[in-house]
Amino acid sequence: MDFPSQVSSSQAASESRSCPKFDCREHLTPRRMTVIMWDQAFLVRHIPGESFADYDRVLNEAKERGYNTLRLDPLPNLIELDKPDRVFSWLDPQRPFFPWGNRQACQGPAGAWLIEFMNLALKKNLYYTLSSWWFDETNWCGKGGISPVCRRIPKDHRQAAEIWIPFLHQWKERFGFNNLLLVDIHNEVPFFMSGYRQMLKKDFNLDWDLGLPFNAEQIDFLAQDLNGAMKMLQREFPELRFTASIHGDERWLSVPLQFDCLDVHFYLDADPRWFNRTRFNEFISDGIYVKDHWFQEFSLRCAQARDSVMPMLFQRQQQRLADFAVWSERFGMPLTTSESWSTWYYYDHPHLDWQWLLQWAEMTVEGAVRHRMWGWTPHNYAQPQFQNWQDVRWHQKLTSRFLNS
Repeated sequence: MDFPSQVSSSQAASESRSCPKFDCREHLTPRRMTVIMWDQAFLVRHIPGESFADYDRVLNEAKERGYNTLRLDPLPNLIELDKPDRVFSWLDPQRPFFPWGNRQACQGPAGAWLIEFMNLALKKNLYYTLSSWWFDETNWCGKGGISPVCRRIPKDHRQAAEIWIPFLHQWKERFGFNNLLLVDIHNEVPFFMSGYRQMLKKDFNLDWDLGLPFNAEQIDFLAQDLNGAMKMLQREFPELRFTASIHGDERWLSVPLQFDCLDVHFYLDADPRWFNRTRFNEFISDGIYVKDHWFQEFSLRCAQARDSVMPMLFQRQQQRLADFAVWSERFGMPLTTSESWSTWYYYDHPHLDWQWLLQWAEMTVEGAVRHRMWGWTPHNYAQPQFQNWQDVRWHQKLTSRFLNS
């Protein structure tokens, strides 16, 4: 299974923060983005009894908690907005501990659901971003053979742009582009896009997980591939902003990206001191989503890591944030994060204590303010199926601090 395993690398920005007087965020609408990651869940959990069954309710709840921006995967290589009544079927993934996506069989007109959702979101004046994980029949949330067959599977970012272009023309005709803040053409490059990492290794000797600095040939390919896609999309849609989201891997700082926005995901598994203590990498390789025998030990180890080295881990994570903040200002790419901070995998379970995770989320707000982020999220569990979603005041406390900064 292809997990987005972060690595620790030594390459970092050496420049000090310049603190320019011009702040592009003050010329953007909204001035601040409080983002929640709803991705495919808002579609495949839109069935009776599931967390997104009632779109009107969950959208009202998002606004009540202080979130103004939804991150959505509209499945651009699957859904055709001019054929909204086509019925798609997702099989039971048989993953009892899967936090997002579908946890049971799902069937229905996903295009019509998408239209229903967007009409309500726009009526409520919510902002949104579009993103794609490029899931296909060989890889639906890491599992093959359970999802519909896609029209096309991109092998690089120019091919991804070729899929996005007609989809966005349909989108514009159906919804317009009001409140669409940016389009993330590939969530967490180089992960999830079928065959992309394998191509990097075969053609450019780039074994991503080793964490070695990029050489000149690798930098040139990544820049040409991603910037080539940006050029295609920016020429076709000058009124839109485009990016491709990445992890907080400092090797990216050597790649001259021409993004309109920089969406970076910062997680603790980028720090060996955290995964050594928590055994995170070992646990997720042994029955993630289907086994819970490791939950109690993992939870205990997370709490122990917090007690022993939380200030050190947080300082290192904030330094990564600072490095990317300098880079984003130098290249004129406002910095956002749409999922981040603690662990990318957690679940509501009697053996998993959320206190350390929520404490970590609370600590991130001041750093986001200090490093002049345009968009921030507390964690990647801000969906109605999680128990923390019910703590309205907790969300309001954090979102109001960021929105008012």
